[in-house]
Amino acid sequence: MPSREIRRAQQKLGLEKKREQVKKRASGRKKGGPKKQRITVKQFLTEVQAEMRKVTWPTRQEVTSYTVVVLMVVILVGSFVFGFDHLFTWLVKVIILR
Repeated sequence: MPSREIRRAQQKLGLEKKREQVKKRASGRKKGGPKKQRITVKQFLTEVQAEMRKVTWPTRQEVTSYTVVVLMVVILVGSFVFGFDHLFTWLVKVIILR
């Protein structure tokens, strides 16, 4: 909220009335913006098809190499988890069953 000095300056310039008009217009609006309109299934599928054409698809060689990399990483991480699980299981048995 503006201070008294600012409001007085606005009154002198005639801006106070404009501010009140803007407040009235803003209070009359619904919150949340305009209501979105639904689209038909046909329009949705047409837009999906248009977007799919814009996609840069990987080549067969790229897909193969990415698949190999993912499998190697999964095997590596799985091996680490397996190894640490057995190590900690052994340590717990040694400590508890002493």
